[in-house]
Amino acid sequence: MSKLLKKALEEERNHYTKKLISIGACQQDILHKMTITELRKEYFYFFRKDKASFKNK
Repeated sequence: MSKLLKKALEEERNHYTKKLISIGACQQDILHKMTITELRKEYFYFFRKDKASFKNK
């Protein structure tokens, strides 16, 4: 894999991990075991859930 692609994947993983930790969705040790696809799905699940709760208030 090229260095550029590896860096992009690492940055994406870090982004989703930080966001999920900041909203209290998961613990850090669990997040590091997840794939980027799993992290993305978890992030969008919780992000959309949070957005929906703000609209209903």
